[in-house]
Amino acid sequence: MGSQMVTKSLLASACLSLAIAPVAAWGADRAPIVLKPIGQWNLDMGENKCRIARVFGSEEQKAAFYLEQWSPSEEADWAVAAREVAGFRSDRKTTYAFGPGGKSDDFEFTKTSFGDFGSLVGARSKIVSEDPSQEDMDSNDDDERDWQARPRGLEQLDSDRAAQITSLTLSQSGRTDVIIETGGLKPVLAAMNACMEDLVRHWGLDPAEQRRVVSPPKATNMPKVVQYIMSTYPAGALRKGAQATFHLRIMVGTNGAVEECVLTNQTLAEDFDMKRHPCFAFTTRAVMEPARDAAGEPVRSFYTARIAYRIG
Repeated sequence: MGSQMVTKSLLASACLSLAIAPVAAWGADRAPIVLKPIGQWNLDMGENKCRIARVFGSEEQKAAFYLEQWSPSEEADWAVAAREVAGFRSDRKTTYAFGPGGKSDDFEFTKTSFGDFGSLVGARSKIVSEDPSQEDMDSNDDDERDWQARPRGLEQLDSDRAAQITSLTLSQSGRTDVIIETGGLKPVLAAMNACMEDLVRHWGLDPAEQRRVVSPPKATNMPKVVQYIMSTYPAGALRKGAQATFHLRIMVGTNGAVEECVLTNQTLAEDFDMKRHPCFAFTTRAVMEPARDAAGEPVRSFYTARIAYRIG
C-alpha cells in the first residue's frame, strides 16, 4: 500500500472459476486515440471527498478524467469516462500508464457508466513511479509496515515528482490504446493535497498534529470484524448476486474508542439490504488501538476502510 493512509480492503466473495480464451493483440498496431483537453480543471471539495476533473475530446463527443480521494494518501482513485473506452472488457488484461515515467501497472475494473460521458474505466493507484529511496521500505500490508522507519504522518500525492507527467494511457489486448493528454499534473496534485488538508480540518482534526502521527489507528481484532461482515452478508443479495462497495471513515479517540463511523460513499446493487450497515461491525465488534506519535503518546485520528461485497 506504500505510504497510503491506512485503508483495509475486505473482500467477501463466493469464488467461481472462469476460463478465458486468449485473444490476439490486433489492436497493438493501430494508432492510439488521443483525447485533448477542451476545458479547465475543476476542483470539488465535498462533505467526504475531494475530486478534480477535466473534460476532454470535442464539443460533439466529450470525455472526462478525474482524480478523487476519500482520505489523505499517496494514492488516488482515478477514472476515464468516454465512448472511446466502451469496447474495453472487464475480463481482459488492462494496463494503465501515467507518463512519461509515471506509475504503470495492470488493473482490474468493473464496467460502469458516468452520465452522458459514457463508459467508465478506472482504478486506484499512485500517479508517480515508486520513489527509489522508499522501495526497500514499501509494504502493501499495513501490518508489516515499519511505522518508525516510515511514519504515517499526513500523507499526500507526490506533486513535485508529477511535474513531468502529462498523460494517461489505457491499453487492452484487442483494443486501440486511449491516451488522455492531461497536461502537467504537478498543480493538479498540489490542489488535491490542499483540498484534503482542508477536509481533515472539516473533520475536526488539526493537520499539524496529524503530521506527527507515527502509527495510525489499528483494529487489533480485524479477523473477527471480517468474519462478522462476511457472516451478515444479506442472504437475498447473495441469492441475486447483488454486490456493493462501501467507504467508511472511523474516528478513533485517544483511548481507542470508536467515536464516529461515517459511510462516506456507497455503490449498491439493486435491492441490497442497507439494514446490514457496515459501520455496525466496527462500532460493535472492533477493538481499536489509537494512533500514536513519536513519543508513543495516543493521538485522536482517523481510520478508513473500504468494504467490497463481491460475488464471483
